[in-house]
Amino acid sequence: MSDSNYYHVLQQQIKDHLKAIDTGSVPWKAFLEAVDKSYREFEINQRTLEQSLNLSSEELVLANEEMHAVFQAIPDQLFHLDQEGRIISYKLGENSYHYINQEKLINQYMKDVTDFEVANKFDVAIRQVLEQKSTQHFEFVIVHDRKVYYYEVRMMPLKSKAVIALVRDITDRRLAEEQIAFLAYHDSLTALPNNRLFKDRLEHAISQAERNQKMIAVMFLDLDRFKLINDTMGHSAGDELLKITSQRLLDAVRKTDSVAVNSVNDFTTSVARLGGDEFTILLEDLENLHALTHIAERITRSVSKPMMLDRQEVHISTSIGIAVYPDDGANADEVLKHADAAMYHAKAQGRNNFQFYTEEMNKSSVELLALENNLHKALDNNELVLYYQPQVNVVSGQLVGMEALIRWKHPERGFVSPNVFIPVAEETGMISRIGLWVIREACKQGVEWMRQGLELNKISVNLSARQLKDEALPTYIQGILNETGMPADKLGIELTESAIILDPEIALARLQKIKQLGITLSLDDFGTGYSSLSYLKRFPIDVLKIDQAFIRDVKVDHEDAALVKAIISMAHGLGMEVIAEGVEVEEQKEFLSANACDSIQGYLFSRPLPANEIVQMLQSK
Repeated sequence: MSDSNYYHVLQQQIKDHLKAIDTGSVPWKAFLEAVDKSYREFEINQRTLEQSLNLSSEELVLANEEMHAVFQAIPDQLFHLDQEGRIISYKLGENSYHYINQEKLINQYMKDVTDFEVANKFDVAIRQVLEQKSTQHFEFVIVHDRKVYYYEVRMMPLKSKAVIALVRDITDRRLAEEQIAFLAYHDSLTALPNNRLFKDRLEHAISQAERNQKMIAVMFLDLDRFKLINDTMGHSAGDELLKITSQRLLDAVRKTDSVAVNSVNDFTTSVARLGGDEFTILLEDLENLHALTHIAERITRSVSKPMMLDRQEVHISTSIGIAVYPDDGANADEVLKHADAAMYHAKAQGRNNFQFYTEEMNKSSVELLALENNLHKALDNNELVLYYQPQVNVVSGQLVGMEALIRWKHPERGFVSPNVFIPVAEETGMISRIGLWVIREACKQGVEWMRQGLELNKISVNLSARQLKDEALPTYIQGILNETGMPADKLGIELTESAIILDPEIALARLQKIKQLGITLSLDDFGTGYSSLSYLKRFPIDVLKIDQAFIRDVKVDHEDAALVKAIISMAHGLGMEVIAEGVEVEEQKEFLSANACDSIQGYLFSRPLPANEIVQMLQSK
């Protein structure tokens, strides 16, 4: 190979090395070796090259310019430093270099152009590189304009007792790594610790408690009716609800004045989101169980406060299970499992309460799981039946209608209370299928009674909020009426306030179509769902049913009496009929009659009855 060709091959090799570094395909060490080679070839042996290759001065100038251009194209910062840390030459590149505080750098020392701590790291690395004849690596962090920047430095020795330092801005990479690490242990929606981090901290807390002979507790929380709100109002509203709830939990824990909460890292990490609408709270260094009662009460009050979602006021509550170490479990898994069992027991007790774990709850949890599995088979096995509770005129005592109430006759357990299996049906989504079965069965029974020549006023059935969300609901009901031959004016639909206030626009659209079929609409449990007069005016409601909670003490509680009077007057003013629920004694009936209530429903007149017993009542109407 000729001398000239040799030179050009060498030049191209150096360019290829640097180009490979720019694309990230060559290791750092190979790159720095290429840089060292370029300095030796073009600075130290430049005269020898000129003589051996017979190059003109113009060619050398051109070669140096090309090499300079290649170096400038590299995005990192490059420093040629002597053994004292003095800058011989440099290239800052296009990336951030906020650690440099001067413009003129040649012949300046690093300690003069950057922070002391950064310069000290450079000086230490220079000594190590020259003494060990090896590449050194270090990082440094600076704060500029209230923003944190991360830098990575690779330093390699040159044969001229100098070093090459390549400085790379790794801020984006470090922030990405920190974000990945954060998401691995935190919930992305609420930023609370996730199940993995909570479990680690619980295990750590148990180890500490075992050594210090202390008590710790775990609260397991589940939001009541969250799935209903999420399905009705949409996932964005559900996400917002979870974020609001997580903040309320944090605030409730922070305000605790009778319990010490010492999480592993900081105070806020005592609250975690396990997933969905489930949260956990870790409480450490407990002195007594009274403190747990105090914070549980605070949490239930805080969570149940109204919140605004999509410009709608929404109410939600929480059921809390509490397990204590070491009494309720020897390790993290057992404590969590038993807190979970206590939470399900709280739901079974009516929700919006807290329960401490007991041994009997294990058996209840197993039974609840079996109940859920059996409920899937109940419809196919004809285990569900309807009972009917009469509604009578408060003055004449004559039968004016009846409410169809579902019952489950389990082949082994006997009758299962609706308060037990209806929440399970709602949680699993089976309520929609069960709801349509109730409508069909009630219509079939009503037609059968009319076929027997019995006079039927009206059968009312309950509608769930999940059913109301279904756009095809009016079509399903129309199909059932056609299929069974039930007259539309003999069918009534009852729905609760909470079912319509979750998404009023959707509810209004569904109810208007149902009303067009000729069906009577009743608003059930009025007074407990936080609705307002605006709902009563907007929705095509025919009947208002006063909740039994207001009827129970109407003769002894002046506030309840005044409220019932106001409801009756308001309903009549809006052209609605009024039915009072839960009437059990004669004094309640007398009060309602004196205040112009239309009808009553309750044990004073009749408990819910199976279809064959209702026949006698219809015959003696």
